Amino acid sequence: MTIRAAKFTPEVLLEAPRRSEGLPNSDASKVLYSVSSYSFAEHAKKSEIRILDVESQQTSLITDDKSASEANWIDDETIVFLKSEDDGTTNIVVGDPENFEKR
Repeated sequence: MTIRAAKFTPEVLLEAPRRSEGLPNSDASKVLYSVSSYSFAEHAKKSEIRILDVESQQTSLITDDKSASEANWIDDETIVFLKSEDDGTTNIVVGDPENFEKR
């Protein structure tokens, strides 16, 4: 579903999703990227790390944890990103992009 704004206001522009540059894997069959948006209604930021399958043009969600950032490929089967914690520490998270949440 697409929601179209009747009038472009600063709020509408600031709530629009922003995508990072894409980072392809070694054979450019998959592209890793992030999407962030802000909701004035909820006063909350939403962030996702996603992978685009170039051949099918389908995307899959890796994580929607708003503290996850700086995603990158280690190799074609493994990604890494940083996850900041409430106590001020940062964890390095490594996983298989095909079933990341199951690891």
